[in-house]
Amino acid sequence: MTPKSAEPGRTPLPRGMDPLARRSLAHAGVETLEQVVQLGERKLVSMPGVCPRTVAQLQEALDDHGLELSAG
Repeated sequence: MTPKSAEPGRTPLPRGMDPLARRSLAHAGVETLEQVVQLGERKLVSMPGVCPRTVAQLQEALDDHGLELSAG
């Protein structure tokens, strides 16, 4: 489980993510779960290295923090 961030809007991405997916997200400027929400599911799944396992990891972390991934 990802620890809750002390700063709202700065919840880190979950540990154990595939390094290629993490680099792809970082290249897109995505460093927090809040930024994943803004990115949206459609863009997320089209990124290199983002596989169903990565999406599931992110979804679980989002659920843990009360965040919801938009379809866009």
